[in-house]
Amino acid sequence: MRKAFSLIFFLLVFMQSFSQSSDSLIHALLLNIASMQVQEKGKDFYTGMFPGFRSTPAYPHNYQPDNNIFYTAVSAFALRNMMPYLNNIDKIIAKKIITNVQKAYPRYRNKHGYPYYGFWATGDPIQPHSYIYKYLKDVFGEGEDADDAVMILMTSANNNDDVINLKKRMEVVANLSTPKRKIYSTYKRYKKIPAYSTYLGSRTVPDFDFAVQCNLLYFILDNKLPFIKQDSATLHLITEMVRNREYMTRPVFLSPYYVRSSILIYHLSRLMGAFKIPELEQYKQQIISDAQQALETSSNVMDKIILSTSLMRLGATTSPPAFSSIDEFEQSNQKQFVFFQARAAFDFPVFLKTIFLHFSYFNYYFYSPAYYKTLWLENLVWQKNIYLNTTPANAGK
Repeated sequence: MRKAFSLIFFLLVFMQSFSQSSDSLIHALLLNIASMQVQEKGKDFYTGMFPGFRSTPAYPHNYQPDNNIFYTAVSAFALRNMMPYLNNIDKIIAKKIITNVQKAYPRYRNKHGYPYYGFWATGDPIQPHSYIYKYLKDVFGEGEDADDAVMILMTSANNNDDVINLKKRMEVVANLSTPKRKIYSTYKRYKKIPAYSTYLGSRTVPDFDFAVQCNLLYFILDNKLPFIKQDSATLHLITEMVRNREYMTRPVFLSPYYVRSSILIYHLSRLMGAFKIPELEQYKQQIISDAQQALETSSNVMDKIILSTSLMRLGATTSPPAFSSIDEFEQSNQKQFVFFQARAAFDFPVFLKTIFLHFSYFNYYFYSPAYYKTLWLENLVWQKNIYLNTTPANAGK
């Protein structure tokens, strides 16, 4: 009896110590992320944004500031989803960050006021600080995209009309929505699936991206919107790609903007962790096995972090990377990680797409130090709440 009491006492002391240590690091990291947010409009970034950067893998690389809204929006989305797990003080900090982020959103909204959002601000050049592309906006255009739009609406104080109008637009520009809207850039077996497209422009050729479509389904389910033909088709497309394990074998082809298997698993597990989807649940063990294998073989700490988070979302055990301080994380190889990319061959016919997706002069890498820290923060929050068994009911969200 005495031994049992001693063991219980030890566990209680250990758990309290773990909780305090974890809370301290989470709080410090959240403050650090808040300090990276732009407080006043400057030369390169708008108020409320998190600074981002862009380079090309080909010489001369041209590493430059890039004021895309993507990384700011996904940072806010991750913080929104962490909110149930944070203590009261940290909730206040996270809410303030999100409120500040919302100040930047209007600059990226469609010029006619529709709830469609672009990667770069409306009226700004594309590819800021580039040698040539910044002058060619009229040639290449700047179509709004569904990925940025859903992330912004899910982190905005928007009205229900915006959600409904965006959903209608997604339906209008989906593959096969009209006889002439046909996708060319996917395998023959997927071309007749009327799934959602990445871009919202009516003159843009339909395009499939696995990670983007996971985000679109998240938006639909998060807003409890009626599930119609395009929703079922998009889920069917994702399910078939999972069944065929193409997120592991052909990640660049499946997702020209996210590229890495680890990132595709991250998006898939985020969707599955938030919503119980029977079509995907049947492949959970397969996804867990692939994530574990990828975690064991990865050499980049960011891969390990997002794969660890993915495994926790799927209910599997994992050993996440351990950092004792922010400085230690900053000195890791996280700086070499690329979460989001732009590959100009995304809408080419399959033969050309297969070649040019790997042509470095057509590719651009986008970086965000604040988002990488947000992904680490997310992992810490999951560790703490799963370890202490205090995860709320809406665990994946």
